[in-house]
Amino acid sequence: MLKKAKKILTGIIASAMVLSCAGCGTGKSTAYALTVDGYQVKAGVYIYYQYTAFQEAKNLAQKANEKLDVTDEKALKKVKINDKDFLQWVEDKTTTACAEHVAVMKKFDEMELSLKESDIESIESSVESAYENNPDMFEGNGIGKESLKEIMTNTYKSNEIFEALYGENGTEGVKEEDVKNFYIENNARVKYIGLDLHDSEGNDLDEAGKKEITDMADDFLKRAKNADSTDKMLEEFDLMQEEYDKYVADKAAEAAGEETTTEAATEAVTETTSAETVSETSTSDNENTSENEADVTTAENEGASSSETTTVTTAVSEAGSEESETTTANPYANETIISVVTTDENTKEEEVQYTPSKTFYDWVYNDAKTNIPEIIEDEDTLYVAVRLDITERMTDEDLWSETSANSTRFNMFSDDLQDKLNEWVAGYSIEKNEKAYKRYDPFDFKTAS
Repeated sequence: MLKKAKKILTGIIASAMVLSCAGCGTGKSTAYALTVDGYQVKAGVYIYYQYTAFQEAKNLAQKANEKLDVTDEKALKKVKINDKDFLQWVEDKTTTACAEHVAVMKKFDEMELSLKESDIESIESSVESAYENNPDMFEGNGIGKESLKEIMTNTYKSNEIFEALYGENGTEGVKEEDVKNFYIENNARVKYIGLDLHDSEGNDLDEAGKKEITDMADDFLKRAKNADSTDKMLEEFDLMQEEYDKYVADKAAEAAGEETTTEAATEAVTETTSAETVSETSTSDNENTSENEADVTTAENEGASSSETTTVTTAVSEAGSEESETTTANPYANETIISVVTTDENTKEEEVQYTPSKTFYDWVYNDAKTNIPEIIEDEDTLYVAVRLDITERMTDEDLWSETSANSTRFNMFSDDLQDKLNEWVAGYSIEKNEKAYKRYDPFDFKTAS
């Protein structure tokens, strides 16, 4: 849920950098843009949600037509999104966002919830920081401090609603065991070595080169299978990775005309491989921090963008001993956690990113057998891989941290919360202030000079 707060704060700061005078001179007759179930929505709140809807609409339009110039007002106005005219879609999206904003505010009170003192301090600090960095921009666009504070407060209140419903002691009765099982069912623990079928310049290997790689993969697989325990097999994988790194370094040195592999060349390849592994295996807590928050007012936007890429990979940092001041070996070195990929009707297959490839992903979730190493043949890579028992790592110190548990809880119930929001909003009466709707044209947002 804090994702929403972070996104809005980021959006606020970004908006301040690009907006000019969209809402200059807000008049009394347009001080409130609409009334939702008796709750008057400030013009500044409306303008903010209008701007985010406008940006989302442009992104959706460009996804549908990559050649579209989103800076061309006339071209955008001709676009249709979900069979609606561009501006109508933006208006409807803004109205819905405002209604959901009100739903959060009202339900928070109805459920008799409260914010922590630290949350209130964080809200105040964020608002002041935004205004200090851009003293004229917000007011110039009709987004006053009170509106900004209300938007930020709304994000924290939505988080409290989520926790009250789906948290450990929530009214929906969600069991910790169910959340943990959801994680296990939707994540796979694997260890693999990718043997590239290209040379150091990226060219396809000749037949002799391909045979070398194939023979190496066969040898690696045999060694992995012959290990007398899972631990020994994983140790063997680490040794094989080192051997492959040296092989690549030797080939690079040979191509460069060097007689032998220098220590620097070997280290360079090892560092490159390590960097690639790190980029593929972002720490679980870091990944889950961005997933760990329900965005109750931008569900459609999330469906259109965030769901495009849902592969999550995880590595565990090395454990150190403070008493002995020595570093112990990471027992899960080079392991990767691959999450189930989820898509929706807006997701194009070519936009989905798989780790490390779709062929590998399909093997993991359709064919792999626990602790049985195999070779997976991809178009340009041979993988020697094994899927491992993820339950062995489901501890508080490893994969099942508080952050991971919260993130999983959100993944399970964010759609449920959105359904509740839809239900709440459906029961509200909405009265638009037509003067405000006409006054605040999203195309009046101009770049600052």
